[in-house]
Amino acid sequence: MRLAPMAALLLAATATAPAPAIAHVTLDPPEAPAGTSVRATLRVPHGCAGAATERITLRLPEDILSARPMPKPGWRLTITRRPLDGPAPNGQGGQRDEVVSEVTWDGGPLPDDQYDEFVVMLRAPAVPGQRVYLPVIQTCTGGATAAWTETPDATRPASDLRRPAPSFLLLPGRRGTP
Repeated sequence: MRLAPMAALLLAATATAPAPAIAHVTLDPPEAPAGTSVRATLRVPHGCAGAATERITLRLPEDILSARPMPKPGWRLTITRRPLDGPAPNGQGGQRDEVVSEVTWDGGPLPDDQYDEFVVMLRAPAVPGQRVYLPVIQTCTGGATAAWTETPDATRPASDLRRPAPSFLLLPGRRGTP
């Protein structure tokens, strides 16, 4: 019977593929063309062990050079910037000397039994095949936190992560993009 080898092959293929775990903070879309603007939506499906979420902090990697968060009614938006080593194009014909490094939405609260989304428009790096990780810290009432910051490496596959950082895979760019 050929079913056993086929099942083993399927199991091996799915075990190595990074996939969001159920009930974790996730990112939509899971894939985006390299070098394009991406409407990145963080999905927060629950609080912290029964406590309501009162803050979401998104940390942007250094290769994200443009990010614009969407305000959320009832939440305060705080943008933290970091200086660049030298000027970089701003995408509008000018130059920039700093970029967004962190975005925090706080206020809410988002009850544990409810779901919500937090949105940021960003410019994806121009590196097809790269997976971009966007670490998130979820802070809940009473001081509880969930750090969705783990990333896989050679010794720890994505399937072993308890609190994986939301991520998306960069695909070859659309026509006219890198």
